[in-house]
Amino acid sequence: MVVRLHALGLSLLLILSPVSIAAQQASPATPNSATSQQPPVIHSTTRLVQLSVIAQDGKGEPITGLKKEDFSLFDEGKPQAISFFSCGTPAPATPPPALPSNYFTNRFDLKGENPGAVTVILFDALNTAPQEQSYVRKQILRFLLTLKPQDHVAMYALTNNLIVLHDFTQDSSALVTALSRFSPRELAAYDASTSQAIDFFSISGNDPQWLAFQNSLNNAEGEIADQATLNRIGTTTAALEIIANHVSIIPGRKSLVWVSGGFPIQIGIGNIGVADREVTSANASSGSGGGTGPADPVSGSDPANQLPRRDRETGPLTSSIKTATDALNRANMSIYPVDARGVEISTGTIGMSAGTRSASATPSLSSGGFYGRQDIHDSANLLADRTGGKAFYGNNDIRDAVRRAFDDGRYACNIGYYPDHGQWDGKFRELKVKVNSQGAHLRYRKGYYAFPERSESEEVVKTALQQAAVSPLETTNLGLIVNGKTIAPRSARSLQLQIGVDPKQLLLTSSDNRQKGGLDMVFVQSDASGNLLVADKQHFDINFEQKQYEFLSKAGMILQRTVEVQPNSEEIRVVVRDAGSGAVGSVNIPVKTFFPANEKTSRPPASN
Repeated sequence: MVVRLHALGLSLLLILSPVSIAAQQASPATPNSATSQQPPVIHSTTRLVQLSVIAQDGKGEPITGLKKEDFSLFDEGKPQAISFFSCGTPAPATPPPALPSNYFTNRFDLKGENPGAVTVILFDALNTAPQEQSYVRKQILRFLLTLKPQDHVAMYALTNNLIVLHDFTQDSSALVTALSRFSPRELAAYDASTSQAIDFFSISGNDPQWLAFQNSLNNAEGEIADQATLNRIGTTTAALEIIANHVSIIPGRKSLVWVSGGFPIQIGIGNIGVADREVTSANASSGSGGGTGPADPVSGSDPANQLPRRDRETGPLTSSIKTATDALNRANMSIYPVDARGVEISTGTIGMSAGTRSASATPSLSSGGFYGRQDIHDSANLLADRTGGKAFYGNNDIRDAVRRAFDDGRYACNIGYYPDHGQWDGKFRELKVKVNSQGAHLRYRKGYYAFPERSESEEVVKTALQQAAVSPLETTNLGLIVNGKTIAPRSARSLQLQIGVDPKQLLLTSSDNRQKGGLDMVFVQSDASGNLLVADKQHFDINFEQKQYEFLSKAGMILQRTVEVQPNSEEIRVVVRDAGSGAVGSVNIPVKTFFPANEKTSRPPASN
């Protein structure tokens, strides 16, 4: 792979780097034009810390009219200079000129879109009981009808995969149509993690041998349910990362409204807390030896009130949540978990929710009891607190909860700064914000992890590239522009791709007056059904002299690659990963743009 700078590349990166035309028209052959000015100050976006602050008065009403001077920001107690500041919904920006034909990008502004303050609604069918899904769907549909013209909304759904119902739009009718076409359904993944407990003990006349058999079966079912729950959590947190990576290039604050039945923050105590019908255990009944020893549940005969076996006590799942919140925070995206269950009223052994909500006569192995529901609320609170959002539960009005999340986006103040501590050691650093307004209450994320430059294994790099390659959404951590041109003869189906990258996005290492780093790239082709046809991977080492880097920081750099397009290929996805920061960008290229479907696809015969 080669780095090429020519007229086409410079005109392309006029859009990538908004600097003076004179500076961009400089060339390596005339270094004085690039160095006669002061060297540019290069800030890597991975070192920029952003956070949104919601300021409210004692009545919960937003405080407006705040200015940059009203805020003080502290990183581990040390005052920081605020580099970027804005409050409220930004005014629509003048869109840049449209890209020429055969150019493709993952930047929203260069696509002619101006999302501004954006909100994503995620309808989570994976973690929501089937009987709750229809209620949730109706509530979201009712809310969409109340959208205001300035609301930019994307609608996604989560089943076993993330589904794009509609990307960002201001057309509420388009969102209503997209959601109406989505039919929530019962999922095996949810069933497997919410299996019902077996109760042989009470129907056997309190026979201790039946209790031992019952406990063995329930623990076996519980282990299966635990693994299914872990799988659900992994799928969910991966979806949150995909969404964060998709919107990261949009400036300012973003909101993710996650309407879901939720998932636990830990596995091992989900079934404690349901009222026991008869406190009995195998060891307390008779000395018949019918128990299963130390692994037996110990809290009575009610299978929904059993302490799990030690080998099922997998502990907290905060690491999965941390991975998701880190991605959300890098994108300056706050999450608003909305409990799909609403208010639940217990009547005897039947759990009946308010209004027209669902009823369940038998608690499940994974969600029965007060502690089980509180555990799910704790995970929702943790996600919200770590990203500056707010969790909503105990209220059947989903529509109102979504509206409140939207209002936060309208009145949030966005603060950005470059930390000066120099301690990028991976540790959590506490943030504190103060505002000069009497009686103000502030809500914002409480800190960030100061990740160092990355030096990751080949397996980690491979996984990151694979995730971006198969994601249903383009990844925007790195802004890219890709140009394509067919190479004669067309029957050979060879496509020359030129990938424009702004090097100021990259996290490079300064050493001996040089800037060093690397890029990993993947070119993936898929057919009309989304099946992978072929994937080519390539690594590109970066080792620029300081003057060369300063020039490229103004003009940008272009990487070139020739791709042999497969006969059944419908789409090419270009994936680029910065080795220093781990940031990834991806761009989709429709093959029909260069090779129409009705064009002959036969290749010339190979020469003997």
